Amino acid sequence: MTIGISGSAGFIGAVLLRTLQASGASLRLLSRHPKTTDQHTYFVADLTDASSALDGVFEGVDVFYHCAGQLSDESTMRALHVDGTLRLLDELRAHFRRNQAPLHWVQLSSVGVYGGLSNATKAVQITESSPLQPVGEYEVTKAESDQLIVQFASTEPLFSYSILRPSNVIGPTMSNGSIRALITMIEKKLFFYIGTRDAIATYVHVDDVVDALMLCGTDERARGQVFNLSNDCSFADIVNAVATHAGVKPPTLCIPELPLRALVAVLSLVIKVPLTQDRINALINKASYPTDKLDAVLGFTPRRSIPSSIPVMFDR
Repeated sequence: MTIGISGSAGFIGAVLLRTLQASGASLRLLSRHPKTTDQHTYFVADLTDASSALDGVFEGVDVFYHCAGQLSDESTMRALHVDGTLRLLDELRAHFRRNQAPLHWVQLSSVGVYGGLSNATKAVQITESSPLQPVGEYEVTKAESDQLIVQFASTEPLFSYSILRPSNVIGPTMSNGSIRALITMIEKKLFFYIGTRDAIATYVHVDDVVDALMLCGTDERARGQVFNLSNDCSFADIVNAVATHAGVKPPTLCIPELPLRALVAVLSLVIKVPLTQDRINALINKASYPTDKLDAVLGFTPRRSIPSSIPVMFDR
């Protein structure tokens, strides 16, 4: 079997690449930068550049993992997530005309396509049947990319897909600094809860994400399916685990939400405040993303505990 990957240099893509290498699969990597290796083949192209040719990128490929993504630069998100996906599908259509061989596409998406957490102050479960209400350029463009895949499948009989939507993915090489900032606040005894102590943390370990991606690429039961993936837990469990690991007393201070929001709003007019309204939303979140469908269809549940993983993962 020959596996194609876009985004193999990214946080999740790099772990997927190592896992596929260990499996002995033949790999064909779509990359912006030419490299020399005996382990796999590189196809050099830039998905954000309309003049960059994609002819032959799917040659011999049985399963294609589309992991390319842009998390920080909003100016390139549409070019990569939407236009880049559309260009790949155009080339895939031409590929099907030349080669009557099926291809299975595994799309790495995000639970962000269901919307932000600004109103998640009451317990709510977000499932694969929940409406898409993306907020923000990243989420909007990822939702559009997913829709392109579903639409393409309706017109191409040789094409099948699986879409995996993880929540906040954590791992030692993650670029997001929010977890590290949380650990520092707890270690310095500066952390406090907001409103109540019953918030839900929506994280999933990168190794669990890769395990699910592997299943989506190999198990026929995953075809035509969309899966959410999160290993939700009590936010207090994470805080207590970090505090215990750091040898400090678990924090108990709880500050009322509304006065804090008002204070942050006023201060942000004159200085840069590390605690933003969006961060407050995350710290009081009560939305959850059950993995019931992944379990029912593929027999998969996340295995890496978030409270026990975070302290040692970022141990300094």
